[in-house]
Amino acid sequence: MTFNTFFSSLPLWGVCAFAIMVVLVSLAAGMLLGRILARGNKEVSEGSIGSIVAATLGLLAFMLAFTFNMTAERFGARKALLLEEINAISTAYLRADFLDEKGTARARELLAEYAQVRAFDPYTLDEREYLRALARSEQIQASLWALVAEHESRGYGAGELRAFYQPLNEVFDYHTRRVLVGGRYQIPAPIWMALYAITALSMFGIGFQLGTSRGASPLVALALALAFSLVILLIEDLDRSYEGLLVVDQGPMAELSQQLQAAERRRLGAGPD
Repeated sequence: MTFNTFFSSLPLWGVCAFAIMVVLVSLAAGMLLGRILARGNKEVSEGSIGSIVAATLGLLAFMLAFTFNMTAERFGARKALLLEEINAISTAYLRADFLDEKGTARARELLAEYAQVRAFDPYTLDEREYLRALARSEQIQASLWALVAEHESRGYGAGELRAFYQPLNEVFDYHTRRVLVGGRYQIPAPIWMALYAITALSMFGIGFQLGTSRGASPLVALALALAFSLVILLIEDLDRSYEGLLVVDQGPMAELSQQLQAAERRRLGAGPD
């Protein structure tokens, strides 16, 4: 495990526990130091403490908004890429008519299987099954491209062949983009470190202010601290495409797979069911 993969390798419950631990430990440490200084009768300017706490909370709010915007944009990109891939597969399936009769049957068989392989459920799919699905997707891509190469080697019509391989190229492109955006592009570890460091400093400042002030409410401060922890957990959930509550719905791909499988059964004379 490297430094850059540490946060992405933690399960979400581990991220939640780590965030709450950082918040509570920092809050307790600040409160303890504040009470020690207050008992020692050392003068502490409440105005300066309030200004520092407000500044760190403002910086923390900025970092939370910055990281949330990063993950929200990538979540939207994953949804858009899924729909674009569905359209590309559907178009390639229809354009298979431009191949010869044998090539049309083979291309549609492969594309129907391709949609079925891509219609995985992120809630139940483990890493090994995901890697097997990716490997099979690439094998089907190679078979489809070999089919195009075979037609080209026979001098098949360039215009008809182009009409098929253009949407097929889009199928390949969207596969690569989905793998990168969904599985590899995540918030870098240095940004996570900065976010947790600023969170710790902000909670320490709140705790210190509580320790030096008798009128402050520890429960209100604790609620605020836990609210920040919840936002961090939400950001981490959005950042992951393979677990959590906020994952892209794969239902449209499953619907396409069912449609193509039904079309293949009708083509083979097995009926719609």
